[in-house]
Amino acid sequence: MERFAILFVCILLILSGCTTTKEYYQSFKGTSEHWSAELIQEGKVKYRDHEEFENHYEMEFERKHTLKLKYIGNEPHLGRTVEFSYNYGKATQQVLEGDPFDVNEVFTSSSSSEGTTHIPKDSNYKPLDNQDTTFEVIIKWNGKEEKIKLKGE
Repeated sequence: MERFAILFVCILLILSGCTTTKEYYQSFKGTSEHWSAELIQEGKVKYRDHEEFENHYEMEFERKHTLKLKYIGNEPHLGRTVEFSYNYGKATQQVLEGDPFDVNEVFTSSSSSEGTTHIPKDSNYKPLDNQDTTFEVIIKWNGKEEKIKLKGE
């Protein structure tokens, strides 16, 4: 039994040595007259030697975007519909019954993607946008529209 445990630990060490995982996180922020916004990007990449191509990695990647919007103006309510769009999607949030949106509401939208591919070993794949990228968010509420430029921190 003891030999089996030692063999199992050795196999785990060998297998874990063949896989490298890198995690990424970055934030883009901006404000306008009535809104503040933050776009959070998170990613994870797992590399392991490709079984068929000698100078390649087999790569699994995950990528997630989360947009958070907060009203910073001084109107008493936001109406019954708030729409927003940005590079990775758009959303419409509506109040179907009851009072209009509270001005303290935080609006959140998320999207994600994942996949598997192979890349040359000398490549450095990052599942996130360049930190110098500028995003534009368009928000519509109460018959008004504003644009916010988000920049990396």
